[in-house]
Amino acid sequence: MRPKLLAVLLGLTMMGCAGRQVLPATNEQRVQAEASLRAAEGAGAARVPEAALHLEFARQQLADAERLWVEGEEEAAELRFRQAAADAELAHALARAVPLEREAARTAAQAESLRRALP
Repeated sequence: MRPKLLAVLLGLTMMGCAGRQVLPATNEQRVQAEASLRAAEGAGAARVPEAALHLEFARQQLADAERLWVEGEEEAAELRFRQAAADAELAHALARAVPLEREAARTAAQAESLRRALP
């Protein structure tokens, strides 16, 4: 009876290990997050309040990911690297879009002002 019980327990253990999804924090996610952060900084995200907030989030998440990676928390670190990249990409997009929206609003206001001035 014991060999059967041992075989069943061993089989269940192997199935449990095989079914677990392992998401190692790779250097690729780290590089992607850092590249996204540099792109956002290069686009002037720090000068656009809407973007600066997400830029700061990205910096914090990148630092957290580095700490988690050193502590051996690979899955949590990978998630933080991905979050950092996403926030940095959002900061980059906002750094480009918000000034354009402001310029468009100014141009529309000027056009409206000129239209009213004409008889």
